[in-house]
Amino acid sequence: MPRKKGSNRTRRFPGDKKPGDSISKHKLFYETKLSKHKGQMRWLCIERPTGSILCTSAFEEDAKKITDFQNKHKQWVHNGGVVKFLTQGKI
Repeated sequence: MPRKKGSNRTRRFPGDKKPGDSISKHKLFYETKLSKHKGQMRWLCIERPTGSILCTSAFEEDAKKITDFQNKHKQWVHNGGVVKFLTQGKI
C-alpha cells in the first residue's frame, strides 16, 4: 500500500494568534525603571509598547545589561514582543 503524502501546511485553530504587523523594529524598545514594591526598591526591565516586565533586580547594573542587550539585538520583534510565559507580568 503506498504511503500518503502529508501536506506542508500549517494548521490554524480557533484562538491561534498571529504576531501583530504594527510592531516594527523601531517601535519595540526596552527601558529600565526604578520601582518600590513591598517596601523594597527594585529595578525593572520593561518592554515597550507592550508593558511586559522582563526581569526584576536589586541592582541597576543587572537590569541595565539585559535592557542594553535586548535593545541591541531585538530578537523578539518577530513574535510581537517577548512571549507571555517568559515575562513576570505587566505594568
